[in-house]
Amino acid sequence: MNQLKKLLTWSFPAAERDIGDFSKKERNIFSLGMFGQNLIYTMINTYLSVFYSTVIFVPAAALLTITVISRIWDAFNDLLMGTVVDKTHSRWGKCRPYLKYVPIPVAIFTVLMFIPIKSLSDIPKICFVIFTWLGWEFLYTLGDIPLWGMTSLMTPDAEKRTNLVSCARIIGGLSAVITVTFEPMVNVFASMDIGWFQGASEKIGYEYYSYQQGYFFTVLLVAVVGGVLMKLPFIYTRERVKPVVEKNNISFADSLKLMFKNGYYIRTMLVNILGSTRGLLMSAGIYFCMWVLADGGNYTLWLILLGGPFLAGTYIAMASSNFCGKKFGKIRTLKYVSYFCVIPYCSIFLIAHFLGTDSIFSLVLIAVCLFIAGFSNGFPSVYGTTMIEDSIDYMEWKTGARYDGVYLSGLNFSSKLTNAITLGITYAVFWIVNYSERIENLQNAISAGKDALNFTAEYPDITLALTILISLVPAVGCILQALPLHGYKLDEKMHAKIMADLKVRRAKGEKEENTEE
Repeated sequence: MNQLKKLLTWSFPAAERDIGDFSKKERNIFSLGMFGQNLIYTMINTYLSVFYSTVIFVPAAALLTITVISRIWDAFNDLLMGTVVDKTHSRWGKCRPYLKYVPIPVAIFTVLMFIPIKSLSDIPKICFVIFTWLGWEFLYTLGDIPLWGMTSLMTPDAEKRTNLVSCARIIGGLSAVITVTFEPMVNVFASMDIGWFQGASEKIGYEYYSYQQGYFFTVLLVAVVGGVLMKLPFIYTRERVKPVVEKNNISFADSLKLMFKNGYYIRTMLVNILGSTRGLLMSAGIYFCMWVLADGGNYTLWLILLGGPFLAGTYIAMASSNFCGKKFGKIRTLKYVSYFCVIPYCSIFLIAHFLGTDSIFSLVLIAVCLFIAGFSNGFPSVYGTTMIEDSIDYMEWKTGARYDGVYLSGLNFSSKLTNAITLGITYAVFWIVNYSERIENLQNAISAGKDALNFTAEYPDITLALTILISLVPAVGCILQALPLHGYKLDEKMHAKIMADLKVRRAKGEKEENTEE
């Protein structure tokens, strides 16, 4: 029991030391912890739907229902957790304690979500999915809100915050690159005949192949690495920003009122949520590469060739977000980029649908469009976080109290709601085209000896559905996310004035506190 307790609460003496002012080292270690968290989240966001719909064959209608239930659960779970964080007081601060205890349980539930349960009947299979999914969501929220809360507490300097968030997004976003290796790892583990699963190969080109086995061992490896890295921010980061006024009696109802009182916060949340369909390019893109491009074979190369340009554009935008924000203003940059990215998304549909995907010329054009789409995707990733932090400063300026947990719980909720929207749209489309049943029949045919597949010709309706999911639907999201930015006045100039005023107030508060002592 003592060993288990040590594992779950693992830390080092370095967690208690004074490390001085915010530094690049602290920024980099925080970003490494963000990489570990994103490694788990990206894997869940990208491959869990594939696992449910293509490996263990959970009915699409059930998945759609579970997605709705989980979002209702999250709506209360996230806000409640934000309130709890703002009421937390410990020698480590209000966010760091959760970063100590949560990572290992998150890793454990991540593995549980990929337990091989294909042989179960639908009812127990669905019940197990509900239990593990909701359990994971709760634990992930328990760590995610405090982790992002640290970005507004580590330093009060707006430029350093943007640099911190940008670095965290870039290094954390590298998890998307690592997930490209997910398919090769699945292939390695799935092709090992260790006696767990008997029967013929489930994939063309292999004598023995078990999707369930491959996913389980790959997720186990990723969860261990991600869980360990998630512990680092607790040890090597510190909370430095203290509110002008400490308020500990905030209630759940007060939390709701706080959110709706802050118009800039509401607009930022709408930007994040309305632009959620941009995520379909990556999530539904897995299916597109797997079936349309690879005909059910090894799709790793297609992920690299098409996902690579998109990620490259995203990282370049993230790296240049600080420069563009200072040069043009982040609100103006985000607004214009949102409208502009409609062009590459619509172009992807026109190329794929009318020119096809079987020529080098078409693929090169699609890759160029993906790079531009990725570039336009990077700015919302950074600005969507810093705009929430700006709204926290604004609310402290207006009321004197600072509610990092409550407000940043909205970032966590919008992130998961974004995932829910993309999953919901995907599952709804899959239900319309009867995806799960037809793919299960296809895999049975492969196991029975089918040795060739022309997916586009044999399944034109699924091909069209996947093409729309990765092109036209994201284009709509780009337009919608720009709308709340019209009339948004909390720009760099106004924020600088707010921070200068808060600096004076905090200094005065510290002076009065020292006088009383």
